[in-house]
Amino acid sequence: MNLQVNGAAPETMDKQNDFKKNPMMLIGEVARLMGEKVRERCEDAPIVQKSGRLLMIELAKKDGRTQLDLSHATHLKASTVSVALQKLEHEGFVYRQPDEYDLRATRVFLTEKGRAIDESIHKRIAEEEAVVTAGLTEEEKETLANILIKIKKSILSDAQNEGDLF
Repeated sequence: MNLQVNGAAPETMDKQNDFKKNPMMLIGEVARLMGEKVRERCEDAPIVQKSGRLLMIELAKKDGRTQLDLSHATHLKASTVSVALQKLEHEGFVYRQPDEYDLRATRVFLTEKGRAIDESIHKRIAEEEAVVTAGLTEEEKETLANILIKIKKSILSDAQNEGDLF
């Protein structure tokens, strides 16, 4: 009986276990699983598109940003930001107005409806985070956050050295 896949023998369990212990693969898997959990909790939220959610998060941090600033903050292409903002504006979550000092620039702001949705989503994320981190001590949570911040800085530093990732 031939058990070869694509001309090679199937991976051994040791190789599969090594793959599962790879920190970056684990981060990706945990992020994907957490994203699925949050989407399940927020399935009644009207913002389905990931780029729209990213833009809402950034605007909630600092309202009145330019599209270029939002593109840099979210690491999304300018065209993706433009299309997502059009959808968010059409749905009444954001509005745009010309910059009072630089008429070439347009500032983007959350509407009251946008703020309400953002607050609802953040509440659900916090609830889910409390559930999934319940087995960690406060010290472990802080250590994990610090490690992830270092990894993020390293990735962003590499991206700036090599040009934009996206």
